[in-house]
Amino acid sequence: MSQPLEGLRLVATLPPHDWFGGIDYNFAIEMTEELRRLGAEVFDLHVGGFTTQNDIYIRSAIDALKSFRPDAAISLPNALYILLCATPDRQNIFTDVLQIPTLMLWDHGLLQLPQQIVGPLPLDPKESTGGCIRRIKSVLSHPLYLHYSPDRGHIAALDKLGIVDRSNVRFFLQPAYPNYVRYGYRTPSPSAFRTRMAFAGNVYLKATDTLPFRQEPELAALEARVQAAKKARLTDCLWDLITSEIDALDAPTRKRLRLDANHSFFWGFMHEEIETMGNTNARLGVLTALKRDFDFYGNFVEPGSVARLRDQYHMRFRKCLDYFNELPLLFMNSDIIVDVVNLGYNTGVSPKIMGCFACGGFILFDYKEDFHQGMGDAANEVMYRNLDELNAKVEEFLGNPRKRRDVARYLQNRVCSEYNFAALSKKILVDEPAWRR
Repeated sequence: MSQPLEGLRLVATLPPHDWFGGIDYNFAIEMTEELRRLGAEVFDLHVGGFTTQNDIYIRSAIDALKSFRPDAAISLPNALYILLCATPDRQNIFTDVLQIPTLMLWDHGLLQLPQQIVGPLPLDPKESTGGCIRRIKSVLSHPLYLHYSPDRGHIAALDKLGIVDRSNVRFFLQPAYPNYVRYGYRTPSPSAFRTRMAFAGNVYLKATDTLPFRQEPELAALEARVQAAKKARLTDCLWDLITSEIDALDAPTRKRLRLDANHSFFWGFMHEEIETMGNTNARLGVLTALKRDFDFYGNFVEPGSVARLRDQYHMRFRKCLDYFNELPLLFMNSDIIVDVVNLGYNTGVSPKIMGCFACGGFILFDYKEDFHQGMGDAANEVMYRNLDELNAKVEEFLGNPRKRRDVARYLQNRVCSEYNFAALSKKILVDEPAWRR
């Protein structure tokens, strides 16, 4: 029996082993193995040789790729790693050297891609450089790039800025990664990370405390207004709240503070306000408002902040979990996982959400329109719009195990049959092969 990707020759990026705690590398390995199971022949291109500008490795990789003759390139686990694959004279391996169609699977595309293209990003307005929109657009508009985003909000924002036309980006609902789907077919040990309710993720206390632009009074005041707005409107995306406050400033102030997308400081400011401060404050705000006790797992980015989480925020910290071997067991053995979706997403959800459902877990998270559009009314069962609704859902589902199990099984079936990496690969490579045009 033929496989859906049989005969297809792909080159896939493999991130450096130690980046983001090894999670991105392991994701990419899982994804390349899935492509092979679907019948594709895959060339693993290790990005580390490019980030260190190892000239011998780069030359040999180019020779090997030319011999392999790939039909297309695919960015694994996300589009950032395609941008990193360049020669010392800044020729991109895929678009300039091989000149092949390149599938760009975005993650936090709105923040991640500009950071790579115009970085390193300054955290002081006085160090800002201009011309960013032109630079970002010139890279992302390459005709061989085929853009795919798991977030309609990102597509709209970049279209509004005139960087990428929305018609050139295809939406996909975030898929579950292969290992989480496989865990869903297993029976875990009932004693493995057994919890009534848990949170698994990161907060960045130290990094938030030391953000340098807080020394600028007007920026600190803007941040305070944004925090107040986010607290009042929990499910509004932080990108929109920040840009709304920026738009309310008078033109001379915006110019002096370089709060314009054409300036590199803007992108540094937005990245840190959303990824660092935003995630920390939003998650702590939700977790400290829970009326039930819960277990805290994770914080591998700032392990030194654990004592402060315990002492200042009274968190019942347990341990940092391996993302691939232990986190699925927590999802499967917890009655409820509570989450605040990474604020780097505007309207989409993170792989954590889809992974939890894929392995049979039950997770409550803040409202995301893309998930609602994909899953329909069932999505409303697991999303909250305010803290009162969250606490009410916690009580409802802890008190009604049968309903909790029914909702989890329905969403697990949808994710494992429709929204997994195998289904996405078949869709973008075979069913809707824009790369062949």
